[in-house]
Amino acid sequence: MKHPHQAILDEFQYAIDHLVPTVPSGVAEEAKRLHHELSENPEATEAQIHDALVNIGKQEFPYRRAYQEMMEEPSEEKRTALVLDHLEPEVKVKVETVMKDGVTLEALTKSSIFETDFTSEERYQIEDGILHAADHVKEEMPEVIASNKGKYDGLVESWKEKQKTMEAKIEELRALAGKDDKWREEILDKVKTLEEGWSVVERDPELLEIEKEIEYWQGTMDVLE
Repeated sequence: MKHPHQAILDEFQYAIDHLVPTVPSGVAEEAKRLHHELSENPEATEAQIHDALVNIGKQEFPYRRAYQEMMEEPSEEKRTALVLDHLEPEVKVKVETVMKDGVTLEALTKSSIFETDFTSEERYQIEDGILHAADHVKEEMPEVIASNKGKYDGLVESWKEKQKTMEAKIEELRALAGKDDKWREEILDKVKTLEEGWSVVERDPELLEIEKEIEYWQGTMDVLE
């Protein structure tokens, strides 16, 4: 018999399956334990599962962002070379011809030329090459991080500090909800959306976004006073 809230449990399982490999083992173990307990409890509410998902996401957040930052470091030249090596000779020549004028591979795939000058088979081949390059970089990450552990650990600590600032700002936004009943629910809905961003299955909250929300609501309330 399926759990009454199987959909969000499936999201939780997806998050567990996609925890970055550098997350502390304790976090991964806690995630699996919580998922098992909630799955076995038909009385578990959607809110309880949601809170567990967000809780694990918050613990993983600095490791995830540090990992992503390390993944972005390989040069554009290296990524492009991996893609070109994946292409058939005639497609490689076409791509290199376009890139001679300084056009990046990313810009090419987003341009109208990509649709007009390349066949569907060629586009597929290029897109597959990009995925192949991303997989190659991902496969190298354990070794890259192991040989640059000090740098990675520094990034984790930096993201932990950023996370503290972001959490404090979210609380500042939540406090504004108590100042005006008219906007209370709308502000709290925004707070909920931002907090959901801690989980792997949603878009990460960003400090600038939170600050803009605070500025917007402070301005709105000042006008009404």
